[in-house]
Amino acid sequence: MDDITQALKDYYATTFARHGATAKGVDWTSEEELLVRYDKMLAVLQKDFTVLPQPVSMLDVGCGWGGQLRRAQSLGVKLNYTGIDVVESMVQHARTEFPGATFIHGDVFALDKPASYDFVVCNAILTQKLGATIPAMEQFTRELARKMFEICRHGIAFNMMSTRVNFMVDNLYYQNPADLLAWMLTDLTPRVRLDHGYSSLASGKGKFYDFTVYAYKD
Repeated sequence: MDDITQALKDYYATTFARHGATAKGVDWTSEEELLVRYDKMLAVLQKDFTVLPQPVSMLDVGCGWGGQLRRAQSLGVKLNYTGIDVVESMVQHARTEFPGATFIHGDVFALDKPASYDFVVCNAILTQKLGATIPAMEQFTRELARKMFEICRHGIAFNMMSTRVNFMVDNLYYQNPADLLAWMLTDLTPRVRLDHGYSSLASGKGKFYDFTVYAYKD
């Protein structure tokens, strides 16, 4: 396990121990903000594909306690869902709450399953810098994006903090959206969609701090 993944493991194990299966348990300020991000991950399904299998399969990288699946179920979105997380306590909770889904306790970089899932998503993992350097986070981001793209059949989605803000917090990692888009178009795929136009609150009254990027194979 690399240093960044280990730091994320320790950090989220602490938040979950303090707050349990809540928004704060995965370090979001409110349930409202968390639901916005879950919906942005599900938006990866909104693509002009040929007919896909039903339900589609999805791997949720850094799945936590299974909140993404809970949100999908509440919206009636049927998924053949697999979650993977390095925090054992979160995975144990998810297995108990969602016995019909698959949860893996492990590191996504250790998965050796090319093109095994229709879609692969990663919510909020790449927003945390913690003690890592910016160059290390940039390398980690690109390695994770490549890994996600390798193991998907159709597409991926992940979110990041944007540099287009009026202040920054030391423990978070901010990415220039234009630079990320240019890298993805050059090194990953020409089929990319970037959503930088949503509010941080479902009410529409929040600030814009993050963005979601979608990349497709077909």
